Amino acid sequence: MTQRHAILATAGHIDHGKSSLVKALSGTDPDRLPEEKTRGMTIDLGFAHLVLPGRNLGIVDVPGHQDFVKNMVAGVGAVDLALLVVAADDGWMPQTEEHLQILSYLGVTRGVVALTKADLVQDTTVRVQEISDQLRNSPFAGTDIIPLSTQTGAGLDDLKRALTTVVDQIPAHENYNQPRLAADRIFTVQGIGTVVTGTLTGGTLQKGQTVLTLPPGRETRVRGLQSHNREQEVAQPGTRTAINLADLSRYAVRRGATITLPELAQTTATLDVCLERSSRLLSDASPLRNNTRVRVHHGTGHGPARLVLAAGGVIERGQNRLAQLRLEQPVCIWLGDRVVIRNWQETATLAGGLVLDVDGDRKRMRAPARMQLLQARIAAPKHPQTWVETQLTRDGIAERDTLLRPSSFSPVEIDKAVRQLLDSCKALQAGDWIADKSRWQSTITAMAQRVEDEHASRPELPGLSLDQLHPVMAQAFPGHDVFPELIADLCRNGFIRRQNHIARNSHKPALPAHLRDVGEKLRRTMQMPDPPARKYITENSTGRQALQFLIDAGEVVDVSPDLVLGAAQFNRCRLLVKQHLRKHGQATASELRTATDTTRRIVIPLLEKMDRDGVTVRRGNVRVLRNTI
Repeated sequence: MTQRHAILATAGHIDHGKSSLVKALSGTDPDRLPEEKTRGMTIDLGFAHLVLPGRNLGIVDVPGHQDFVKNMVAGVGAVDLALLVVAADDGWMPQTEEHLQILSYLGVTRGVVALTKADLVQDTTVRVQEISDQLRNSPFAGTDIIPLSTQTGAGLDDLKRALTTVVDQIPAHENYNQPRLAADRIFTVQGIGTVVTGTLTGGTLQKGQTVLTLPPGRETRVRGLQSHNREQEVAQPGTRTAINLADLSRYAVRRGATITLPELAQTTATLDVCLERSSRLLSDASPLRNNTRVRVHHGTGHGPARLVLAAGGVIERGQNRLAQLRLEQPVCIWLGDRVVIRNWQETATLAGGLVLDVDGDRKRMRAPARMQLLQARIAAPKHPQTWVETQLTRDGIAERDTLLRPSSFSPVEIDKAVRQLLDSCKALQAGDWIADKSRWQSTITAMAQRVEDEHASRPELPGLSLDQLHPVMAQAFPGHDVFPELIADLCRNGFIRRQNHIARNSHKPALPAHLRDVGEKLRRTMQMPDPPARKYITENSTGRQALQFLIDAGEVVDVSPDLVLGAAQFNRCRLLVKQHLRKHGQATASELRTATDTTRRIVIPLLEKMDRDGVTVRRGNVRVLRNTI
């Protein structure tokens, strides 16, 4: 049977029996610190492993005391289900409520309620109803409530069955090829080195694989892996994982660090988020004001930030608002992640947030285009097509492999979204790029018009130089080099590229009015079997301009600084040289002068040009064809 993996986090008020329940379920005491043993309370995160038939649950036991809520937040950043613990003798308490709100902010919607210490009350019915009422307006409405006692063992089997049912409802963890682990414990094992533990999400990690740790932003190698206390060659997503990192000091990594693949590692200090304040906050809860200094919890870390509301003012309980989090230190965070906002003093949880964009613009956060993007993502937070479409609308273009990367969306979801946009003609594919169709077409139109304008203003030129056309692309798609693809598209639609120029297919360069007389005279001159030296036909600027036009147009060949020939004469002489050399193998300049029926003044520079062009090779006093060597 294929094992299903899931991460379970405990939640609840202090001294309601969370750690005792974990020990009763798993056989592992999650309180590992001496101070925890002394004080009889969980201060930091504890971990255990629960095996159910065909299912492996990694358990994160979190502290319940209000002084240690920040550690609780660190423990529930990547969990699948919650075990909400309420003591039958105390009932619903302040930390129970805060933990429930934090779980909701983080998108945890599945779980079971354990009504502990049921042996201390005569009848649990009233307490069960009380808890059910408390959960009514929450994502956990209708959750199973299991009365139990860790002292007598009553109800533990019922709890295991309820957990099994919930685990089976959780979608299996897929390998998105985007592995990420938020470090929650770092320690040193003698003879092994630095070990980092956390919950692996988004993909697999392999022994020997190169990873990057942020901070400090250093590449290292996975020396060893463990999941569920067993050595692994490959760690699977959705498992508690311990990574032995090679050549990395224990003091170089701290809780909150992210371990991922180097190509996925990116940091940001500006996040655009959809901010949510729970309607369950007390009615006298202070409004959250614009430009407030807060602490942002993400993954297993937290840090200071400035909260800027898009519309200014305040956000009251029960409201959702667009906001920007301006972090004081960059973090590794991905699209679709969730954050928890607590006050600066770490005494209260204020709000939660869905990360809509990791490329927040502090100067133009309220620009209409940016607001439109964010509003669209708020309206469809789990709709990858909307997220892909808004990214293309904002950036104009993206490489297919980097769309929404890294993010909480799978490659399969993103590929499907791209196909839908292509099929609906909202996007198009150009090589490895996916582009917003309207912006691409408007860019093509602008480039075509730029070429047409050049033809109108300078008809003598063969076309517009590519260097002059490049800025049109740069303005439409800043930071992305899709120039070859745009030129290729132009050439499929009535244009032609000639070396470093592009022109309309039908364009034929024409002499401007002030050069026509001189140009026609030059055309007649170039038809002579022995045209004059170059200096005699370019005595003035008009002559030089007309000659350059004829060269650019291909009517005249620039043979040497002293010699120009009409294209017909040049091609005739060139052909005669090749024919003579094919027949005789080699020939002197004198023999080739005779073969071409021309003069030495013409044949010598002609042969030198053919040498430069790679047609012939000089060997002493004779020439041979290069392709015969």
